[in-house]
Amino acid sequence: MSQAKKIIVAAVSARPFVKAAAQAGYEVIAMDVFSDKDTQSAAKQAFKITYSNGGFVADELERILSQQHLDDVTGFVYGSGFEAQPDLLERIEARLPLLGNKPAVVRDLKRPAQFFSLLDSLNIQHPATSFQALDNADGWLSKHAGGSGGTHVVNAPMNVAPPVGYYYQQAVQGEPVSILFLAHDSQVHVIGFNEQWVAYCPAQPYRYGGIVGHGQLPEAVKAKLLDAAQKLTQAVGLRGLNSLDAVMYQDDIWVLEINPRLSSTFDLYQSLSCNLFDLHVKACSNQALGKIAVPTLSKARQVIYANNALDIPTHLDWPVWVADIPVANSHIAANNPVCTVLAEAENAVEARALVNTRKALVEAMIRSFNSAIV
Repeated sequence: MSQAKKIIVAAVSARPFVKAAAQAGYEVIAMDVFSDKDTQSAAKQAFKITYSNGGFVADELERILSQQHLDDVTGFVYGSGFEAQPDLLERIEARLPLLGNKPAVVRDLKRPAQFFSLLDSLNIQHPATSFQALDNADGWLSKHAGGSGGTHVVNAPMNVAPPVGYYYQQAVQGEPVSILFLAHDSQVHVIGFNEQWVAYCPAQPYRYGGIVGHGQLPEAVKAKLLDAAQKLTQAVGLRGLNSLDAVMYQDDIWVLEINPRLSSTFDLYQSLSCNLFDLHVKACSNQALGKIAVPTLSKARQVIYANNALDIPTHLDWPVWVADIPVANSHIAANNPVCTVLAEAENAVEARALVNTRKALVEAMIRSFNSAIV
């Protein structure tokens, strides 16, 4: 019997990637912020790593790496959390193959001034952006370069220059949408188009709430999202799975950012018959992809956040359609994620309705032992 291939997977939340890697036959060493029950079950080893101020604690992550036998590891696959740390990716790449976009690509695409200048050169529409103090901040947002999950987005102040690593962007009317795509040999393969929404709280008005796959977007919007993804792929040499975020209003879009790494939308299309992790590794290794048969059912995801500090009891019977389950006796700080509710249906409308129903059920369950849930 041949020995399982080994691979390292790291992200703020690595759960969907770790499960898919295990299904693809890999022995996984997982590193993420939560080390939830799902991740621990799927991984050979699971390490909880610290994330603060927009990045991982590099010394901690590199110390874990140094304790592993890397000679027989296929490579290092990364998701969210590294956007502001391309230098950390460079040091990791010096130790083992990096299965994803090169650190230089991440660095260039996550430098706002450079990214929006690139969009201009490619004739891709985006919201107005400023790196100076605003005389009138009405309708402007402050964003952190390399931030993810929407928690870094707040209303911009007036007459205050953005701090280092931040920029201002004009808010545009519309709904947040995205495209998940696979870049291989300078070509883009569409995995799916998505609709998402926020989980508002006063301190984090644009916090990520949930998303639904196979979104029912106008054909003109799909074409513009695909065109933007194709132009960017050819311009910078993207490879593997990437996602592009935009705001949609009627038949038009304004591109917000590109995530040049595995994203949370991965989980909307992953299946045993279409293993996206395997496709990502193949695309990043210049291997033939074969047929890509994306599942047709629509999946929805909804994050549940704690309004106040929350303690998870020892015995709790979580429904099978809940993921990112916290371990028993764990403490969850206020405004942090508790778990993710899942749903699947024939189309996006039905999937979103079902995930909202299930969200209410989980919130009621948690309120039965703790009143701290949103």
